[in-house]
Amino acid sequence: MLKLRSKFKVIHPFHPLYQREFELLSYRKSFGGAYVDYRGDDDDVGSIPLEWTNADGICPFVEMSKGRSVFRVEELLRLVMLVDSVNEV
Repeated sequence: MLKLRSKFKVIHPFHPLYQREFELLSYRKSFGGAYVDYRGDDDDVGSIPLEWTNADGICPFVEMSKGRSVFRVEELLRLVMLVDSVNEV
């Protein structure tokens, strides 16, 4: 269950807004994923995938890996399925 926060931080290490904190406006689902809408610089409104933020609490993977791994197991399994589907053609 999501806990509504008033602010969140971008935690994806390769995102250009990494470690920046923003005012959280809303949570939403779109295109099969969860996103947070935020108020950025100059009152611009933006959105970012929920899993790239700490808006849903600390990600256990990020906490345990401490930045030592680029990929999560779930992402690697999706990559294997994609490669297998290309090889079948």
